[in-house]
Amino acid sequence: MRHTKLLSIAVIFSFLLISSWQVNAQDSLKTQSGNLTEEQQVPIPEGLTAADVLNNYIEAIGGRDAFNNIKDRTAVMRGEMMGQSFSIVIKQNAPDKLKQIVRSGEMKQTIIYNGKKAIQITGENKKELTGNQLAALRYEAQMNFILNPEAFGVTPILKGIVKIDSIDCYKVEMKPDTGSSWTQYYDINSGLRIKEVKNVETAQGTFQQETTFSNYKEVDGIKFPFSIKQSFGMQTIQLNVSSLKINKGIDDKVFEIPE
Repeated sequence: MRHTKLLSIAVIFSFLLISSWQVNAQDSLKTQSGNLTEEQQVPIPEGLTAADVLNNYIEAIGGRDAFNNIKDRTAVMRGEMMGQSFSIVIKQNAPDKLKQIVRSGEMKQTIIYNGKKAIQITGENKKELTGNQLAALRYEAQMNFILNPEAFGVTPILKGIVKIDSIDCYKVEMKPDTGSSWTQYYDINSGLRIKEVKNVETAQGTFQQETTFSNYKEVDGIKFPFSIKQSFGMQTIQLNVSSLKINKGIDDKVFEIPE
């Protein structure tokens, strides 16, 4: 069960895109999780929109041109959950191919999305991902989703200004045409995204997942958070990016779905 819950996390490279499973915004005016507290603070400045907030974020991490120049990327992340260490390797090719491998001890889970179909492989078991999971992976696999969410049927809505662990943040709801919303928080001063809240569907049920992002570092002209902390159900995971490579070339065969 311990390994099952670990591997159920699935695609969690959300500091680059969005997270993969079905999500739901939390609209209460005051919530608390661990050391992070959200509370209503001040009204939204007149004329400010969610598009402005996302544009500020894009500029803060390096700009649209730099982001559009990404053709492929490979990330390696390491973490620990319930005393078990694990690693995550994520490969992506533009515009929408993705492969993720999670390893913990002798356990291994692979998720492949080839732009149309997705499969999850755990040990010798193969499962085609459909419905909400496939729909969410379509967002996750889009390399440039954040540059134009509306093109993928997602409308960003500025919900207010809140304080997250003493940091003033813009609260943005990401509302898809179908399915549930998720919520992102952007530091007013730096423009960087520091938190995301969603509900995650697993075989064990639906859990609220909070992800915080920190330790932004520049790689080939774009800033990425190298420290990610996730609260998932009763568990907290600290993830650290150990390697991030951009435009090194990834063969499309990597994303072929095995028969």
